[in-house]
Amino acid sequence: MRTILIIRDSLRKIYAGYDIFLRPVLKFALAFLMLYLLQSRVGFSSMLDRPVVIGACALLCAFFPFGFITFISGLFLLGNMYEVSYAMTLFTLVVLMMIFVLYYGFHPGTGIIISLVPLAFFFKIPYLVPLILGMSAGLASSVPAVLGVLVWFIVKYFADHAGTMQQAARSADMVEGFLGISETILKNEYMYIIMLAFVLCIVTVSLLSHSSMDHAWTIAVTAGTIVLAVVIFIGGASFDSGSIGGDLAGLVVSFLLAFLYEYIFYCVDYQGTEHLRFEDDDYYYFVKAVPKVNPYDEDERRE
Repeated sequence: MRTILIIRDSLRKIYAGYDIFLRPVLKFALAFLMLYLLQSRVGFSSMLDRPVVIGACALLCAFFPFGFITFISGLFLLGNMYEVSYAMTLFTLVVLMMIFVLYYGFHPGTGIIISLVPLAFFFKIPYLVPLILGMSAGLASSVPAVLGVLVWFIVKYFADHAGTMQQAARSADMVEGFLGISETILKNEYMYIIMLAFVLCIVTVSLLSHSSMDHAWTIAVTAGTIVLAVVIFIGGASFDSGSIGGDLAGLVVSFLLAFLYEYIFYCVDYQGTEHLRFEDDDYYYFVKAVPKVNPYDEDERRE
């Protein structure tokens, strides 16, 4: 594990020195991965399915803020839906516009989370997202996390019912199709279970990880995982939805990855904790100082 900390510090130094070049590369890689996976799932547009188009759009994302990746992903989603169903396109457009108005107008800067949630679902580790957000982004991150869950269930519904929607588009009018799609997606009980699990997990992890108790981050990750398991399994059993085996596997992998993330970025030495006391004319101040774990000590640095 000490080797991991050495690698971490080396990467931090490299990023600090070359961040002006690394940030565009990171945004390009993330955008390309997101668009490629989206096309692999709902690639009904032959024009958008071309690697040149995906690469060009990912390159464009490299020169804009991270939230621009979410915007481009939304356009790709709408472009694929337009080839299949006008009603589905209209419903998704309304949802994306609501997200833009209600979210980007009040919480700019973290829109990339809306794309990261579907990306985690693609890799079957969705429960990693609320665990990391609770440690890193705080309570406010529950808003984009919930919106990301909604976007994922729209993508999943479209991928699963594209063939049916193509046939229905020839016989049903757009208004009837729009209402049917809206009712089906917005009445999905399992989607609300996942949303509730994400919010409760983020709240739990955020509150515990920012407390002054020893091993706060480890306890927070463990408690957040337990909250996820309780809500998902009880809710899934109540509504007879979801896959217990798939949820359990994703939960275990997410817990292990979150624990690794916690060790790398929040590793501290509780044995070296110091309790200090100060005072002035009006107050006593009690301070708990917990040193961070260094990958190597000063003697090794001199050698």
